[in-house]
Amino acid sequence: MSEKYTVERANDFIARQKATVTTTYKPTKHFSAEIGWINDPNGCVFFRGEYHLFYQFYPYDSVWGPMHWGHAKSRDLVNWEHLPVALAPDMPYDKDGCFSGSAIVRDDVLWLMYTGNIVTEDGSILQVQNMAYSEDGVTFTKIAENPVATGDCLPAELIATDFRDPKIFKKDSRYYAVVAAKHQEGVGTIVLLGSDDLRHWSFESIFLKGKPKQGIMWECPDYFVLDGKDILVMSPMRFERTAYDYRNLNSSVVMTGQVDWRSKTFVVEDVRELDHGHDFYAPQSLEDAQGRRIAIAWVHTWGRNFPPHDLGHRWAGSMTLPRQLKWQEGRVIQKVLPESLADLPILEIGQDIVEAGYLQLLIKQSVSLILGTEEDYLTFGYDEKEGVVYIDRSHLLKQPKGEETWDMSRRAVPIRAESLVIIIDHNTLEIFVNDGQESLTSAYYIEGSQRLRQA
Repeated sequence: MSEKYTVERANDFIARQKATVTTTYKPTKHFSAEIGWINDPNGCVFFRGEYHLFYQFYPYDSVWGPMHWGHAKSRDLVNWEHLPVALAPDMPYDKDGCFSGSAIVRDDVLWLMYTGNIVTEDGSILQVQNMAYSEDGVTFTKIAENPVATGDCLPAELIATDFRDPKIFKKDSRYYAVVAAKHQEGVGTIVLLGSDDLRHWSFESIFLKGKPKQGIMWECPDYFVLDGKDILVMSPMRFERTAYDYRNLNSSVVMTGQVDWRSKTFVVEDVRELDHGHDFYAPQSLEDAQGRRIAIAWVHTWGRNFPPHDLGHRWAGSMTLPRQLKWQEGRVIQKVLPESLADLPILEIGQDIVEAGYLQLLIKQSVSLILGTEEDYLTFGYDEKEGVVYIDRSHLLKQPKGEETWDMSRRAVPIRAESLVIIIDHNTLEIFVNDGQESLTSAYYIEGSQRLRQA
């Protein structure tokens, strides 16, 4: 008999067990769950004056399990309040996981669109799209029409068992969702679904088919418009690596171009890796109250160990700080939010880091910083000779290991650095180069005093 999951059971477990979590490496300013495992951010949305963040969640262990949707809200994108679990895998159409999805507001009602994962009796997988809604922003009802889209709607050239992660948006008077799929030719594909009422959905088009070497599956797609430019963000699995780009086996990519709305296809003009750190996956965006495009990503990636889990700390995973995406000089840049910096103390080189903070550096030549102890430390900075900003984890005692068969201790991005904003938060390092031209996000795990010093 399969285990029964409900929202009520999850909330009761969290309330009883959250005090048992060991917080040695837990960030204080980067969002993490009270207990358990989290991965992809989901359902980022502004609703009734507050920002809502949902996320892939397994409360019962610090490893991936049957996915629930965790839930938090914030008035300022800085301070987050934990809310009751929003979704649990409690229906036949999502019995093995409420996978990733998104949110939209319609007539003052908050709607969620998510993937239901189903493992059949013969072990095969079905992935279907479902809807749920809430009139109070806390309690959600799954609609009777679920599933609203199944693999049966896809053309034969696509693999119906890989059909997930809908990102919903509205254009003119119609609702659309970009959804990840896999092509029979072994390349990532984004399909477009359409609906007039959020309850009945149909296949519209293959929005974009990937090219060889661009990854075998494009997870967590996100479509939006920046200053008239169409943007498509996704997280490819196994994008072909180069000397500096796509070194993570599973990375995050931003494609810019234009949508031909007659054929409902995305015409790509440029492709770039979105973040050059070790840990940045499944970013999802929303438009905030000021009209800014804000993105949040998972500070981790698939196939790697979590030291807090290995040590029995009962938690795993966190999110980046929210960052603003802007269209500037023909590309997408990422800027740390001013309100995030205003909430952090200014750090100084030479001090022991006891709380989250940041420092700003104007760069005139190479600079190498060390964070940690004499035996256990992280290095990062700007190498003028090589022409890169880098993060090097090779001197950490607790090394996150993954499925990559190549050296992953150091990640770097080629750029002439003029300034760095460096955010440090217990286990998270975020670096923004030249006011957002490039970024690097990496997790690290150092116990005890962390002195910040110059090499």
